[in-house]
Amino acid sequence: MDASNSKRLTVKQMLMVQMLVSFAVIGILVALGGFLVFSVMGTGYTPFTSAGFIAAVYLAFITFQPAGTLYAARSELIQGKVDTGTIQAGPDEAPRNPWSMTLGTSLPVAILCTAIAVGFIYGLGWNPTPAGTVLAALLYVVPHFLITARFMGRDLAVFASRGLGSGKRAGSATGRIWGVYVLPNLVFQGIINGALGTRAFSQEALKLKEQFPVLTGLVPSAAVSVDLVFTFVFVCGFTALAATTYMLSDLFQGIIPMKGKGLKMNGFLLFLLILFMGICTGVVYGIVLHGLGYQHLPLGGALVSKISCVFAAVVIGVYLGKEWVKAKALERTQGG
Repeated sequence: MDASNSKRLTVKQMLMVQMLVSFAVIGILVALGGFLVFSVMGTGYTPFTSAGFIAAVYLAFITFQPAGTLYAARSELIQGKVDTGTIQAGPDEAPRNPWSMTLGTSLPVAILCTAIAVGFIYGLGWNPTPAGTVLAALLYVVPHFLITARFMGRDLAVFASRGLGSGKRAGSATGRIWGVYVLPNLVFQGIINGALGTRAFSQEALKLKEQFPVLTGLVPSAAVSVDLVFTFVFVCGFTALAATTYMLSDLFQGIIPMKGKGLKMNGFLLFLLILFMGICTGVVYGIVLHGLGYQHLPLGGALVSKISCVFAAVVIGVYLGKEWVKAKALERTQGG
């Protein structure tokens, strides 16, 4: 943390930068999700479709994004880009896990916001258009901002004041990784992909039923294979990106020791690796099903396949992200 104060951002400026970047990325993803749900997957929709779309966005992003934003801000602080100014940490305060810090507030707020949206749709008879549904979903940013603003200043001040190696070493690095890195992302990605999978596969089943009534309740295995390619790439990629911030925070505090060489690879090659693994996932899945004679799958089987893919993508993404940032940290420590 060697940048001069004149070049550092204040906590308020860092909050705004993180919120703008986050909203730009998530806004694009939500808009893309709306296009997929209300156009690509099928143009027919019901109030349940709109309610489900808004609920998935609220429950995922309001619940988990505040902690993710704190981790991202910590990464900027470690790189010397933030000045905590006059915010003072208490004498006995220690950096807290952003998940445990925020979830007690963010989860109830997410549930409340979801209940309000569902109440408008089912209680007041609001039947939003696809565009209206996407715009309503984007309101997640309001509680996201308020929750993050509540915690960021104090969190960064405590984190900065305690300094390098101030954290308590994790009793089990594996337990730490599964509890802090893997589990939150599994739930987060499960909410999003569970909703998308239900919509996509149910629409595929309806299309198949219209063509072949005897195949009611079945999904073409080819459609599932293609879906798994995109699922793996998106889930693994974003999880790896998030894991870099978790690992950087833990390495800085000394919670996880800097052992091993890490994954020495530039970011573009890492993306190509994830893309290659995603393509292989879909191709191998399709070949296996074809070899076993399964041209169609029950809707439940398709959803289990997608969730299994999410699980694998999260675990692999966590590994890639933490090992990649470990290699970068080692290079910097050794002056490379």
